Amino acid sequence: MVRTIYHLGKFFVDGFRVLKDYLLFCNKVLSRFLTFKILNPAIFMVTLRQVYFTGVQIIRVVVIIAIIFGLGLVGTLGKFLMNIGAYQKIGTIFVVVVIREVAPFLTALLLSLRSATAVGAEISMMKLGSEIRSIKIHGIDEYSYLFLPRIFAGMVCSFSLAVIFSAVSITIGYFLLSFQLNITFDYMVSLIFDALNINDIFCFIYKTILFGFTLMTLPIFTSMGVGKATTDVPIALLKGMMRVFYGLIFVEITGFFI
Repeated sequence: MVRTIYHLGKFFVDGFRVLKDYLLFCNKVLSRFLTFKILNPAIFMVTLRQVYFTGVQIIRVVVIIAIIFGLGLVGTLGKFLMNIGAYQKIGTIFVVVVIREVAPFLTALLLSLRSATAVGAEISMMKLGSEIRSIKIHGIDEYSYLFLPRIFAGMVCSFSLAVIFSAVSITIGYFLLSFQLNITFDYMVSLIFDALNINDIFCFIYKTILFGFTLMTLPIFTSMGVGKATTDVPIALLKGMMRVFYGLIFVEITGFFI
């Protein structure tokens, strides 16, 4: 019993310490954003490469999944509403299911599986090889040159890919429903905009931006704890991905209150 209480208390204390350190790290990141010189040639090129690797290279996968989702779930829900005579609610279904929930979360999940692991491995190896220390010795701010371009790319790509996912899913869903309902694309878009309100837009922006921020900052923060042993790298990757998973759940839950 005593051992159980000890381990439980240690778990909460360690978790509180990690959360405190992560919030301090986020505070530094946000303060650096205020002076982020993205137009600096060196920083701009790093940021551009990160946007390309994070978002552009995965567009094909996002579009394919959006097509499958549009044909499957969206089309099925639309057909169900048609059968019960409630096809006027198609706009509400598209807003709630696609725009508010599925598009932000699925794109964040894809980015976390592809980019968060890569960023965590990259920063871990740089920390292990003392490259970050060398950058600081030469007077280069590691936040502005290494961290912010990756975090900025994560937020931009998370938002952009979610927009693409929503557009493709809704378009494919329309083409599927157009064979069953005699409606025009303009009419369906009007149904969506009638169902869309400011809370839905804010929820979409909140989730996509915070998803991108979370899935980049957590691997970077975890990787900065790598020591001099090579075995620290896989441990940091595992911890980083678990923390990303918890972070995504946190953002998803808080999004319900918007």
